[in-house]
Amino acid sequence: MEPKTYRAWIDIPQGAREIMHTSTHQRCAQTPEKAARFTASVIVGLAPGGIVQVWVRDSCNNAIKVARAQADVEPLGPHLGKSGGNYYQQPEAYRRYIEKYGIPYGSW
Repeated sequence: MEPKTYRAWIDIPQGAREIMHTSTHQRCAQTPEKAARFTASVIVGLAPGGIVQVWVRDSCNNAIKVARAQADVEPLGPHLGKSGGNYYQQPEAYRRYIEKYGIPYGSW
């Protein structure tokens, strides 16, 4: 696990908002018998190294990447400096998973 705390600001582009709006007002062309989705989705992904990516779902529920940013290291550290610079201990199951499979740094 990466012992850093990051902060980022991502502007959601107008095109992403339009995809989200359309996804709740238009049926998927591949499955016209199904009603349009009644909720819009925004997915925020965080990766080691401070990479942040944002996807929205279209009317067919496909994830479309709409933004990517590089976060900055948070100077106050974890928990905005309220934990004496320490991170909470991760559950043992998380540690075992990472030891077994590693972290896919190159996938983003």
